Amino acid sequence: MADVKSVADRTRKTDRPAKDTLLQKREVFEMLRLGSKPENMREMELDDIFISRLQLLVIMTKSYLNKYPLGSYRERSILENAGFVKVDAEELAEDIVFFGWDENAQNGLNFEPVFYQRVKLLAVMAEAFAKGHSLEAHKQEALEKNLNTICEAITFSKTISDMQFLKVA
Repeated sequence: MADVKSVADRTRKTDRPAKDTLLQKREVFEMLRLGSKPENMREMELDDIFISRLQLLVIMTKSYLNKYPLGSYRERSILENAGFVKVDAEELAEDIVFFGWDENAQNGLNFEPVFYQRVKLLAVMAEAFAKGHSLEAHKQEALEKNLNTICEAITFSKTISDMQFLKVA
């Protein structure tokens, strides 16, 4: 019994580094920080959620057009996101009708009114193929054109101040 206890004591002593050693290691290694700088961060808004859901719907629709299989999880996700995107697009289009559209607006989403109609069409077509309805070749072609137009609108900013790559030394 004494032999087992002495072995256990020796193991405990050699396996655990001293507290001083841990503190020294902690000082050497700094935390790796990923993401935006604190001065560029802000609260997430409903517009951000709308764009994120729209981007996810675009990706899933492109996978459908490229003949990737739709599993039950992807079908549910498409239906859920399409529903949210469709409702949000309708509400944002109504806001434009009520408040008017200002192409020089600085706050929030600033898309042309026809953009929201395209988004609603994308959501309706995504719901259709997620429910198992097949899209003929001409509908798939129209869906792809609609996707390309939406992608152009959400990935390009027309204001020069947003184009950081133009600021060269």
